[in-house]
Amino acid sequence: MFQGWWIVGTHFTAQLFVTGFFIYSLPLLFPAVIAEFSTDATTVNSLPSAASLLGLVVAPLAGPLVDRWSARGLMIIGTFCLVLGLLGLSLSQTILQFVVLGAIFFSIAQILLGPLAGSAVVSRWFTATRGRALGIAAIGTSIGGMLLPKGLGLALSTVGWRVGLQGIALLSALFILPLLFFRFWNDPSERGAEAETSPEAMGSAGSESTLATNREILERPAFWLFTLSLGFFLASYTATLANIGQFCADLGFKENAAENLIPLLALCGIFGKLGFGYLADRIPLKMGLLAAIGATACSLTLFSYEPSYPLMLVGAAAMGVASGGILPVWNAIVPVIFGVQNFGRAMGWMMPVIGILVTPSFLIVGYIRDSTGSYVMAFQVFLGVLVVAALLVLPLRAEEPESAS
Repeated sequence: MFQGWWIVGTHFTAQLFVTGFFIYSLPLLFPAVIAEFSTDATTVNSLPSAASLLGLVVAPLAGPLVDRWSARGLMIIGTFCLVLGLLGLSLSQTILQFVVLGAIFFSIAQILLGPLAGSAVVSRWFTATRGRALGIAAIGTSIGGMLLPKGLGLALSTVGWRVGLQGIALLSALFILPLLFFRFWNDPSERGAEAETSPEAMGSAGSESTLATNREILERPAFWLFTLSLGFFLASYTATLANIGQFCADLGFKENAAENLIPLLALCGIFGKLGFGYLADRIPLKMGLLAAIGATACSLTLFSYEPSYPLMLVGAAAMGVASGGILPVWNAIVPVIFGVQNFGRAMGWMMPVIGILVTPSFLIVGYIRDSTGSYVMAFQVFLGVLVVAALLVLPLRAEEPESAS
């Protein structure tokens, strides 16, 4: 077996736990945490908002280390932060402890176990089918979105959310760390192997590159067009998903409505990742971006009408396809524009910009809900934001890497 598939499998597992919890399972905690600490939606939304804010510092520091030091070492650190963050939440006695501990540890875990490190290494091992490999690795987020919310939902109705978080912490350590220690290598040369390639891919623009400086990366127009568009998309998507549990509760759906809706969203994400991952090797990459933005806009339009539960499922399915599509396209565009050797550095600068856009979105949606008693206005605001995201994609040239300035 080609050893690069161990890299894909490890990245898959890491994203299963970090994204499966922070993006898909955390929203299920919000109603329980609001009730236990007698707080409101704005306050609990400060956790993902603060985590995004702290990520502004973590990403630029970690990015160059991915290219020059050890992606595996960074991912090991990220795993310990994920475990400590889950345990910290489970032991919190006040809402301040809950927000602060979660923000500190998850800001690090999200960066180090997300696309920054893992996708960089996958891109080093794969050339001819890079889009497919990244798409398969990204399925981990969807599998996590299917399994972890179900497990946490069961814990909420039986042993409580604190024990549920401790269980996820234990499983994270048991599944991720052995793979990182024994089946993850930063570069094919560490195993005396060569990257997967094909005659057609040899000498392709995105397969080889020289190290670029920070200034050279930041001066490229494609950096700002792509990063701002992605940031606006993720701000709309993640803030909506983070509040989907409370949205279901506000509409009077039964208690396990969100527990069923979120896994459906994650399941549809699998089809999005496989489909977009396949197409990323065959179609203009920016078309994938526009398709993901359009699918999310359709979902928000539906949600803004406060639909019945069956229509909520339709909206969740569309969001799932969008979230699935954005990850392989994102990870495939970066090495095309900046080159494989600059993946970590480019991602390290993209993430702070994205974080600046994402950070206030959680507070905005929470404030609108607390002020108006409804999420409708927030969804309408996000629809306008998605229009801006689409307009930024149109002039993007992502088919050939730009030469360094």
